[in-house]
Amino acid sequence: MTDTGVPAIAEHLEDAIPDITKEIDTETAPVVVKKWRIWKNLFVICIAWTLQFTAFNGISNLQSSLNAKGNVGMNSMAIIYAFLIFSSALLPNLMMSIFGMKWTIVIGQFGYLAFIAANLKPIPALMYPASVLVGLGGAVLWTSEGAYVTQIGILHAESKGKKPETGVTQFFGIFFACFQTSQIWGNLISYLVLQPTAKSKVHNEISTGPVVQRIFIKNVTNITRKDYQCGAGFNEKDFHSDRSAPVSKNLAFTLCYIYIGLAIASIIIIALLLDQRRSKTDSKSSIKAQLKNSLHHVASTFKHLRHLNQILLIPFTLWSGLEQTYIGAQFTKGFITCAVGIRYVGLVMIVYGVCNALSSFSFGHIAKHIGRIYCLMFAALIDYALIITMLLWVPRENQLWVLFILAGLWGVADGCWQTQIAATYGTIFTDNESAFSNFRLWESLGYVIAYVYTPRIRIRYAHIILLCVLTLSMICYAIIEIRERRKKKKVPEEEPSKSKEDIEATTATAL
Repeated sequence: MTDTGVPAIAEHLEDAIPDITKEIDTETAPVVVKKWRIWKNLFVICIAWTLQFTAFNGISNLQSSLNAKGNVGMNSMAIIYAFLIFSSALLPNLMMSIFGMKWTIVIGQFGYLAFIAANLKPIPALMYPASVLVGLGGAVLWTSEGAYVTQIGILHAESKGKKPETGVTQFFGIFFACFQTSQIWGNLISYLVLQPTAKSKVHNEISTGPVVQRIFIKNVTNITRKDYQCGAGFNEKDFHSDRSAPVSKNLAFTLCYIYIGLAIASIIIIALLLDQRRSKTDSKSSIKAQLKNSLHHVASTFKHLRHLNQILLIPFTLWSGLEQTYIGAQFTKGFITCAVGIRYVGLVMIVYGVCNALSSFSFGHIAKHIGRIYCLMFAALIDYALIITMLLWVPRENQLWVLFILAGLWGVADGCWQTQIAATYGTIFTDNESAFSNFRLWESLGYVIAYVYTPRIRIRYAHIILLCVLTLSMICYAIIEIRERRKKKKVPEEEPSKSKEDIEATTATAL
């Protein structure tokens, strides 16, 4: 994420790298281990994250449709990101100091497990506390993962005599390539479990047994009624279609149990196979000192707002949260569930996940050759076209293929936003820790805002909000580009390289 480096090590030391199973201590000599342990730990994290977020993303994409009663699903997602803002500032450093990176990850995973399990009985008394746990655990989970992958990436680069960011970029590329596939597997599972069973005539069956309500509809082409609309005119309050009726309890339980099993497997893999790591300062700082550092971190986060570039990046960072919420909540409910049924949510979102994964990987390389500004302009043009199309187009049951195209293109654009916005924070600021804290703060705020207004307004107005925020974001980023180019002209000489500790601090707080 940066262009900095440290001197290369000698070739005869290529196989001599610090033992990643030990705590880092600069006062003791590093222990020599085989390089396969670095790769082993990377793949353990990749597999564990894929399993866990296969479950979490799969159930999250269904919240607006599966738990629509009383807006429990959307309220739960808003709570997650509201508490994520709080926990990002205070908990990660403290937790890693006490438990180390490995067990901090495990603790964070239990919050996600609780949320998935709460969907077995999606009532506010269970869903809302579980959402709090995810919000609190999410920050420590991602920060620990970022710190862990950064450290082993640096060790790998040193073993090859390369710059630290080379190893970090390579390892994060592998990690995100695996992680992004969780959208595919989670949605594939939901589609296979909830796939349509309607084959014949219109048939309504209401039961007081395990099946709450089953409604089989043969011809739904003309299902649009005068009391509600799909697409831009969709409003949660007006929508009471047969195709949003509660699915079978047995099917819902089956889906939740599968996701719970994946989450448990992820926890077991981390607990048994991942080596423990700590940062250099953890073993030397008391809990009180870590708490003091956390409070100082909060203050520095807000002090960072004195930078004009940070102010200009706020709309872009809010946009990241708004557009991800739109595709996961409003698009899935107002376009997919409303037009073709909840059972197709997973199938359509598989296309989104595939395109998102490929885009995330591709734009990381493309930006090196054509520049970040052109990548962002390309993504903006895609989203402008998609939003305008969805403003004018009314989805129908026999146009399922259009939903696949819309979801796929949105995934392409999102892959660009996620990689390039984070890269922008990592390259234009010297105080990377405070910069990435602002990244998490404003992106999470974008999620909260979107999840609050999603069930309360027509999608048409959400489209207008997205168009306005995207336009403002591009204008602000253009100003940043102009400022940065002028700065480079004034200071043509190469900026001083950062140490590998700086790179660790940068990436550890990025997520």
